Amino acid sequence: MPPHPSVPTTALASDPGVKDSKVEEKVEHTSHVAKSVAAPRALYDYRVYNPTGTARTFAGRQNIYYRAGDEAMDAVINRYLERIQWIQLIAWKNDTDAAQQYQYSYTTGLTITQGSEVTNGFSLGASYQGMSIGVDHSTRTFKSTETTSTQTTTITVTVPPRSELIFYQKRFDFRDEITFINDAWGQEWNIGPWGDYTPLTTKVTSVNIMAEEYFTRSARLPEGPGSVTVDTVAAASRAGWTRKRENVTQRAKDMLVRMGL
Repeated sequence: MPPHPSVPTTALASDPGVKDSKVEEKVEHTSHVAKSVAAPRALYDYRVYNPTGTARTFAGRQNIYYRAGDEAMDAVINRYLERIQWIQLIAWKNDTDAAQQYQYSYTTGLTITQGSEVTNGFSLGASYQGMSIGVDHSTRTFKSTETTSTQTTTITVTVPPRSELIFYQKRFDFRDEITFINDAWGQEWNIGPWGDYTPLTTKVTSVNIMAEEYFTRSARLPEGPGSVTVDTVAAASRAGWTRKRENVTQRAKDMLVRMGL
């Protein structure tokens, strides 16, 4: 966002700020073109799969508010894949000598299990919609019915005689580490903590996405965990300078409180 041509409504606090000191990280760059020629691994051997390496799958900004010629505030998101799980939702046991059919409805969607107050500032789910991640030689793109809305699908399954059938739905678990930028007084500022410049004021959220993938099998999956390789992206860029939390604009301070900080 370009520098604002005017001073925000709050008076300039006596805080010159400090220059941001960024830590360089090693990023595991991979090629999606090369991956596309390899068959994706099914990942049906264990109930839980943990990523190897950093597994930062998304890095970017989301606008919280913008007042033309006055001030703005952005969320800086670094997102990490924590695990992939197969969640057992139901099991059918057929004790008869004939095959039996059953109907079952399952639902896709996103749930914030920690830090949901962040939605008082912006839509976290919207930052997941259309997000693509590289997992084990394939690319997975999330749909609106998995992120910003829900979808219920009804299926029919056939359970053979004298057998059991177990239904599993795939779930992606993510962690978002969110810092904040206040664009005011003609430049951008990272928002530090009360009384200091580091560590930056940070909101941590946990997000579960119940995906559209499912499968059935006659035996329960072992816990594992298995492992998956995950493409890692570079960390989101921060502002060049940081201010103490008490010295950003009043609206930015109020917004942090609304988001549970």
